[in-house]
Amino acid sequence: MLEDLVDSIGMTNFVFLIIGLALLLVIILFMSYYRVVISIANFTYPNAVFRSSGNPYLKEKKISDLVEGGNLNEVYSELEEDGYEISKEAREDIDEVEKELEKKNIELMKKAHRTSPDETKGFTKAWLSRYDVKMAKRAIKAIKEDRLEEVEERLQPVKEIDEKVIEDLTSARNLQEALSILRDTELEEVLEKKEWEEKSFELDVTLDKYAFNKLKEGIFKVESEQRAPIRYFFGRYIDLLNIKIILRGTKEEIKSERLKDCILPKGRELPEWKLEEMVESTSVDEALVQLEGTSYEDIRNKMQSDQKFDFEHYLDEKLLKMVIELNNQHILTVGPTLKYLVGKEIELRNMRALLRGIKEDVDPIRVKELMILEGNI
Repeated sequence: MLEDLVDSIGMTNFVFLIIGLALLLVIILFMSYYRVVISIANFTYPNAVFRSSGNPYLKEKKISDLVEGGNLNEVYSELEEDGYEISKEAREDIDEVEKELEKKNIELMKKAHRTSPDETKGFTKAWLSRYDVKMAKRAIKAIKEDRLEEVEERLQPVKEIDEKVIEDLTSARNLQEALSILRDTELEEVLEKKEWEEKSFELDVTLDKYAFNKLKEGIFKVESEQRAPIRYFFGRYIDLLNIKIILRGTKEEIKSERLKDCILPKGRELPEWKLEEMVESTSVDEALVQLEGTSYEDIRNKMQSDQKFDFEHYLDEKLLKMVIELNNQHILTVGPTLKYLVGKEIELRNMRALLRGIKEDVDPIRVKELMILEGNI
């Protein structure tokens, strides 16, 4: 057959054909390699920034030294060295300290978005929407419980919840006025048809759906070379959120019909039919049975063996473990970004536990139990 082909086109033309195919193959391989090299180059500076800042308050040794030292001034000095300067006035009140820590954390998230390469800016921008949701939840809860002074005191400007929205929320006299103000932002897409006279759990989940939608949109804006690891992260993240939602809803005895409306679309490993079976469960243990055969099945064993088991804490540990693995697998590209974003949120929780534990003279072992640390997962 090859001889027939050579005879029909001639030896010279056949040689040119082979050379042409070889060149085409080289060009294809070169272009693929070129895209990889360019992508790595684009992540070089952001990853250097993320590694330089790091996540020091996920390190067991650092936390152990500070907890066992029991000296708040030493903690404040360490925080300042790590970029979390706390004013002297705020140090007199632990609530003020936490406000400054949260403000700094939001600034770091905004900086991470600005620093990230164009390939992932759609995702890092969407990640900030979760902080808008946090502020919206906080405002609504304070207004529902008639603690209006907390709106101005505890809200931090992010993106949708900016200074103007916070100022307007400060003047809200009731829940309906607050929701009306929030409907003038992008949060309208999840709030416009809802009335919230029921448990705050359902409002929390509805707002979480707004963040879910933004993250999903953000993934499609990510360059194709980085989309796979971010989609994997997103899928696992949604799995963990759905487990958390279902277990919380079951504990609070939310009816299954209403709980179905709260769960997010399928994630990485939990299809919709399995989520629906979990929702139909009449107890937390029955819901956890549905996780058998998945990578989340260990939750049930741990809950059965430990009466004080905190499933939300454990699910957050799984989230940190996942981004550490993604960091190792994609160390030259998007891995450090994912670890940094998730790590900073967990660090904030650890810093709060650290400061309150020392101030209230809590046993160091108990303080560390409240934290999520790299060495414990």
